[in-house]
Amino acid sequence: MNNSPNHDWRWMIGAILFVAIVLLGVRFCSNILQSGVVFDEQYITEPINDLIDRGWSVQTAIDFEETKGPAMIWPYAFFGELLGGSLNALRLVSVLCSVGCMAILAFVASLSGVRRSGHFAVAVGWLLLPYALVFSEIVMGEISFILFELLAVAVFLHSRKHYRCLSPILFGLIIAIALHSRIHVVALVGAICITAFLRDGFKSWPWWVAGTLACLSRIPLWVRWEGLVSPKYQNLHSLGFRLESLSYLAAALAPFVGIFAVHAWKKQANRKWLFAAALLGALLVFFVTPDLFIPSTIDYENPTQRFQGVVATAVKLVTWDPIFQKALLAFLAALGLAGLLGMQQTSHKEIVTHITFYTLALGWLLYAFTQGFVFDRFLLVWAFLLPIIWWKQLPKSLFLLQTTAMLLITVRLAFVWL
Repeated sequence: MNNSPNHDWRWMIGAILFVAIVLLGVRFCSNILQSGVVFDEQYITEPINDLIDRGWSVQTAIDFEETKGPAMIWPYAFFGELLGGSLNALRLVSVLCSVGCMAILAFVASLSGVRRSGHFAVAVGWLLLPYALVFSEIVMGEISFILFELLAVAVFLHSRKHYRCLSPILFGLIIAIALHSRIHVVALVGAICITAFLRDGFKSWPWWVAGTLACLSRIPLWVRWEGLVSPKYQNLHSLGFRLESLSYLAAALAPFVGIFAVHAWKKQANRKWLFAAALLGALLVFFVTPDLFIPSTIDYENPTQRFQGVVATAVKLVTWDPIFQKALLAFLAALGLAGLLGMQQTSHKEIVTHITFYTLALGWLLYAFTQGFVFDRFLLVWAFLLPIIWWKQLPKSLFLLQTTAMLLITVRLAFVWL
């Protein structure tokens, strides 16, 4: 490995250590070790603690009540118990998962042509992805889930030159595990299959077969739970047609990819399509406006909805006037969809950009067929390759602007939750 001409291993290891040092620094320098349950920890830790305290059985390992699947609950229970079984031990599992994510992200970045100090830029991007730093310090499902997604992407990218026969099989196994954490991985499966077809044509069939079989593996749990999630939470996350989800998530895309609308416009990409994407986002908000009101309690008995996160908070901080809120959401939705398209238009055929574009686009479209809660943080599990794309595609001035914006969001979230 040290003699490989294709990877800057010292820089990669340095970037991984940088992330580890930052995460451990935040862990010991913030208030998180003295805090009780925060965010959704009160819900997520219940089945994990049941496994630790009551042992492994069908009731504790499968018939638990949570929106996440066993592939999230089981590893936290197993490794958390090894580390002591306390809340802060479970949080340490998140830290280790985040460091693991950075290790695989560095490998994917290297496969994508990132060299030397670029790995530190990618490391900074990982830490500044909205919610990534906070979720790396507490017990949430996103970071461990992204670890599986990154493994799947690494297998796909590495298959170009190595293990062409075994790679789709390994990919399918990883996807099957990830799907038993949360169903959001279906967007990544679709993106990789589309990218494989664009790259290999009909020779891409093994990836389609592997992805399809992996997705079918969720059916037994779906039948047992009689829905996407465990019975208690099915009124919060269920199937159904609702365009408000699209309009809100279009606005929520703005912090992640809005900068690419500026970049594509400056590069004189196809501005007609950029304008069309922006118009679609604005019209969505005007015709199907998401209600940003947050009920004081969660109603588990009846179908319910809420739109909540960075964008909703920012809009409500700016104004409480419904008309101005709609106008601001429309602007953000226009920026979000134009940015998503702009990222693809300026990709220079970068495969990680294609995967991210199709993952975000498919994930966004899938939410037209869901009801219940919609949070900005759902986008994190589809945007995990953006640190590479920010570094490779943006000019230094826009990269600095994007990094500054992400820093402000991350600091705000850290002060609120840590």
